[in-house]
Amino acid sequence: MKPSELLQFRGSNAPLLNTSARLGDLTLSSAFQPIFSLSHRRSIGYEALLRVRDPTGKDVHPLAVLGRTAEQGRWDNLERGVQLLHASNFAQMANARDRLFLNVRPDGFIVSETYRRLVADSMRRLQLTPDRVVLEVLEMPNGNLQQLIDGVASFRQLGFQIALDDFGAGHSNIDRVWQLRPDIVKLDRTVIEQAAQSPRLARQLPRLVSLLHGTGALVVVEGVETQREALLATECDSDFVQGFYFARPTADRADEAAYRTVMDSLWQLFRVRVEENARKESVLLSTYTGAVQAAAERFEAGIDIAQTCADFLRLEGAERCFLLNAQGEQMGGDIIVARRCGSPSDRVRAREDALGACWERRPYFRNAIGQPGKMQITRPYLSINGAHLCVTLSIAIRVMGTLWILCADIDWQHVVDQCGADNPAGHDEA
Repeated sequence: MKPSELLQFRGSNAPLLNTSARLGDLTLSSAFQPIFSLSHRRSIGYEALLRVRDPTGKDVHPLAVLGRTAEQGRWDNLERGVQLLHASNFAQMANARDRLFLNVRPDGFIVSETYRRLVADSMRRLQLTPDRVVLEVLEMPNGNLQQLIDGVASFRQLGFQIALDDFGAGHSNIDRVWQLRPDIVKLDRTVIEQAAQSPRLARQLPRLVSLLHGTGALVVVEGVETQREALLATECDSDFVQGFYFARPTADRADEAAYRTVMDSLWQLFRVRVEENARKESVLLSTYTGAVQAAAERFEAGIDIAQTCADFLRLEGAERCFLLNAQGEQMGGDIIVARRCGSPSDRVRAREDALGACWERRPYFRNAIGQPGKMQITRPYLSINGAHLCVTLSIAIRVMGTLWILCADIDWQHVVDQCGADNPAGHDEA
């Protein structure tokens, strides 16, 4: 096979508009899977995917072409020819606001400055400015990380956007995000699939998205195939979604009427879910907030802290009460539920190991001291006092001119398991 048998980036007089290419006796063409903005409820771009057919018209897996061993100096021609084929087809079907997502092996970024500019010029000839092209760094090991970092930065300087593909699989990690500084991170299909099967992992998904947002990257949840996965992608605050649930890859633009229907249905389900979770949360928490409010009133009246918390600690799932001063320092030990059998007088006891602890950095302290007299409720978080999810109620009160913050912990996972409810959707993270 000669290099000229496949489209490639060449001089400025070469024809660019092609719908297919030949590789030996195989026919190569493009399919495009739309990527959607959940907030805008429309597609923002398309990932280009290779389609291969043999002489009989039978589909051949793309990796049979892209994954095979090539002769020395031939791989670049193959990968880059496929990229140009995709760009040519995209230019014919896309509108002016669509972005093209192109897969690029790590070695594809380690090229000369002359070649990088040739890529940019080729895109411009197709009326694709570099800012409309997102180069996806494929998840695979790379021998020279620093060369990859420099290559990615060079393409970015030319105006291309950079995406890190398949995050959460293989070699990808947060260190790779910090080093490559992608504009977009695409979560691997396994992330949403596993989150849909595990409540514990589903609880971590918003934190993962928040961590990636903190690096300056937008987040795409890939491989969304079910309603459950679509809801999780919506709830975790991802920016974009991609998958069969919304649209399958085709050679043409996505059917706007069809995906609008899917989007509208998803948002309706999301609203119902939020309202139902809020209702369940209100029911679950009302007993606890009432007991803590009553405890605060007793403490204001001068009653001992252990006695004020007794009613709260009798509730199922109640764990401990503790008192903070205005600097967030714990005054006295924890008042907790006894975990062993004993006499009624042993039901509530103090743990002295927390005496002097400082909880000033915790949202339950900061929010309470900022709004004295108003009950504060955290999101579920991992308690330092045990390997389980905890929710903390807190309220700032004055006793004889001194400000105190009364705090009470609930073993939230126990409460959720007992009631069969979802985790709360609101409140500040602790």
